[in-house]
Amino acid sequence: MDLGLQGKRVLITGASKGIGLATALRFAEEGADLCLVARNAADLDASVAQIRARHNVAVRGISADLGISAEVDRVAEAAGALDVLINNAGSIPGGTLDEVQEERWRQAWDLKVFGYINLTRRVHKQMAERKSGAIVNVI
Repeated sequence: MDLGLQGKRVLITGASKGIGLATALRFAEEGADLCLVARNAADLDASVAQIRARHNVAVRGISADLGISAEVDRVAEAAGALDVLINNAGSIPGGTLDEVQEERWRQAWDLKVFGYINLTRRVHKQMAERKSGAIVNVI
């Protein structure tokens, strides 16, 4: 299927496994150039290598914790102009309500909520100036 994504620049967070990696593989099949972001550098490197081995697209990885605003700034600057942003990063803790401490919940929400908001704010500005782009939040 041709979705018209050939050569489009796509940033995907949480891209080293699960939904993020599956999304990256699908965009690569469509010929999109990828910037993948994840916290675990080794997993990210493996995902980048997997995509390079299967598809002839530009792909690079940026290891970052998007729960930290300075890391969001670094990623947005390194990614440059984008056609698509897929916010997918997450780290919701496992365990019961009583087992998970407040600090761990706050870390998870800093990533899943504020990480999305902060990256979207940085990317939306350049998309709005170009009057082009799409932002998808996987919640």
